[in-house]
Amino acid sequence: MKMQALLSAVWGVGLLLVLCGARMGSARHNWHAPQTLYAFGDSFVDNGNIPRSPELGETSRQWFFPYGVSNDQGTTDEEKATGRFSDYLVQSDFIAKMMGLSQSPPPWQNTHGQTCGPTGMNFAFSTTGVFQISFWISLREQVDYFKTMIKSRKISKNHVTHSVALLASSGNDYKRFRFITNAWQVTDLAWNITTEIATNVERLQNLGVKKILVNNLHLLGCTPSFCRKHNYKACDEWANEATSKHNYFLEQKLGNKKGVLIVDMSSAFDHIIGHGNQDLAQGKQFKHIRKPCCESADHKGYCGQQDKNSNPLYSLCEDPRQYFFWDDANPTHAGWEAVMAQLQTPIKEFLGVA
Repeated sequence: MKMQALLSAVWGVGLLLVLCGARMGSARHNWHAPQTLYAFGDSFVDNGNIPRSPELGETSRQWFFPYGVSNDQGTTDEEKATGRFSDYLVQSDFIAKMMGLSQSPPPWQNTHGQTCGPTGMNFAFSTTGVFQISFWISLREQVDYFKTMIKSRKISKNHVTHSVALLASSGNDYKRFRFITNAWQVTDLAWNITTEIATNVERLQNLGVKKILVNNLHLLGCTPSFCRKHNYKACDEWANEATSKHNYFLEQKLGNKKGVLIVDMSSAFDHIIGHGNQDLAQGKQFKHIRKPCCESADHKGYCGQQDKNSNPLYSLCEDPRQYFFWDDANPTHAGWEAVMAQLQTPIKEFLGVA
């Protein structure tokens, strides 16, 4: 009996140690999970870096109706439109939610880099390219801003060490050079763009960022701006070929790099808008997979455009939840939900969050 009691006591102590160890391991796991996000890129992650303008225009439309129309946090059109290229949230917001934040950290534009809170900062500008293709800053310049804020101690090195960076390129460089038809030139373009992305990933790592999410490229040829000419029924093969080359080179350069996860936007989008995938569960969610909810009257126009008498030069759907795309390039809030639901598990595992 004494031996049995002793064995029971030892077993009990052992079980207690195992349970405590599991709890401590879980606590350590959560303790080291990143709680700070730094976002870089374009309209897929921009949450208001292009300044609000009193005048509606192509680069300021994200601050006007109908942008933000599904935003239930606002009551007026001005409150609903938050500078995001969607009817509500964008990719950076969904990544932030996975990390336990309420939404993407504030845009750099809010303070012009003078302060940065513990949740991080969003450096993305909607029309930016990996290279300098517009008036707004390039990916490299966004990382330059980040570096300057670290050096000036506006951003804590401790926050950087326990942070995650998100790099999102939605193909603006390819849209800028869509006139290129020679296959070798397209290959060279894809090589140069992915090399620049890889270079900036290395720069971020040298600045102390331990975990970096890098989007690969979704099916550009199946986005509204490319397939409108086919009445949204077929995709543009040139753009999809450029996508394929981009993703091949990106995988070569970053696929095995420690501390980097390539976010498979290509597969997630393909399951919804790709050739013949309308019968997949993800595609069935949407009545319209390529036609945008907000469609400009002219292919050279933009969502929200008005004539000189403030008459709309666009059409707006009744229910954005039935549409995967919001405008000619960006998903609706429901579209982003469908994409990020597919990517949530590998992202959370990489970040070490429950």
